Amino acid sequence: MSISCPLFLRRLILLLVISVFTGSVCYGFDIKKLLFDYLVKPNAPIIEVSWRDLVQYDYHRKIIPPRLQSIEGKLIRVPGYVVPLLGDFGGDFETLEEFLLVPVYGMCIHVPPPPPNQVIYVKMHEPVEVEKLFDAVWVTGQLQIDVSELPNTDNLNYAPEGGFFLTGMEVEVYERDVGN
Repeated sequence: MSISCPLFLRRLILLLVISVFTGSVCYGFDIKKLLFDYLVKPNAPIIEVSWRDLVQYDYHRKIIPPRLQSIEGKLIRVPGYVVPLLGDFGGDFETLEEFLLVPVYGMCIHVPPPPPNQVIYVKMHEPVEVEKLFDAVWVTGQLQIDVSELPNTDNLNYAPEGGFFLTGMEVEVYERDVGN
């Protein structure tokens, strides 16, 4: 007879074992990363989303098309360019905590600003290092649509109302599949 241990119970036991350690790094293991990867990071499939999908959102009338309704709250991956808002921008690497993701390099630094359906406000789960800030990136995270109030936009010339919010989990350099 084998004893079946549900996934939740295994995760709880792992959390209790790890909570004994006081530091975030123990014996060469990054405990925070381990906890995030095993306990927090969902096992759901990542849905690749294009800006063609996102611009279909009618922010004036608050009409969310079915394709966007089907991905709201889910884990998505979207390409774009970073416009930093909050982080450490010194040295060779930039550490990003919060940023705007836009489809075209240089957006958000001109007047008039881009419409809300062409801007994603991203708040990373944990700060990430980006070596080349001006390169295209893939951002993975959980999408929210029609967010009327976004934090940390006081220093912007505008606050995108009724736009997109992404709780970011990963940022990686954009590499296009040359087979397509």
